[in-house]
Amino acid sequence: MTDADPAVAGITSALATVYGDARCELLARDAWELLVAAILSGRTTDHQVNKVMAVLNEHYVGPAAIASLDHRDLARVIRHVPLYRQKARSIVEAARALLARHGGRVPESLAELAMLPGVGRKTAAVVLGNAFGVPAIAADVHVQRIVRRLGWTPDEHPGHAEQALVARFPPQHWVRLCHQLIRLGRDCCRRTKPRCGRCPVATWCARQGVTETG
Repeated sequence: MTDADPAVAGITSALATVYGDARCELLARDAWELLVAAILSGRTTDHQVNKVMAVLNEHYVGPAAIASLDHRDLARVIRHVPLYRQKARSIVEAARALLARHGGRVPESLAELAMLPGVGRKTAAVVLGNAFGVPAIAADVHVQRIVRRLGWTPDEHPGHAEQALVARFPPQHWVRLCHQLIRLGRDCCRRTKPRCGRCPVATWCARQGVTETG
């Protein structure tokens, strides 16, 4: 961490105290399952994704099984998540790309992962950090919001949030830090009606308890 921002040490300590057990809550047995789960996770809860993944794994295991499907068949299996048709197409196309480009193995590179259909930088970071132990920052909406409220970025933008965290925290903290910030966002630092009074990092927050409505 940098010496330029004295808040970083306090925030690190506070998050470790309250969210020391934070981890990826998407259940997956390997990198492929985590990749699918991460694609499914947009606009829904990890709990719902885990339920859909349990059903999916009863029918199809591994990228080769998915690659052989028509995306409409997969859509019927995952229909209980938002945007299921779009996600089904992305998952089938990602499976086919893995077979064609990587021999059916999930690559361990951010650039290669992010080139797969339906896989952006955040999804790639989730897989890298949690399946392969590679330091990566998954700047989801909670992370973006908290980083802005701490005054480290002027807006909620995934690239800006990633840059802000990279500048302040060493790589070995990145994966756990993102899980801690996600927990903080769900528990306290909500988009509307944030619970500032119970927030463990409120001391360092640039918002000073101002309630947002948007």
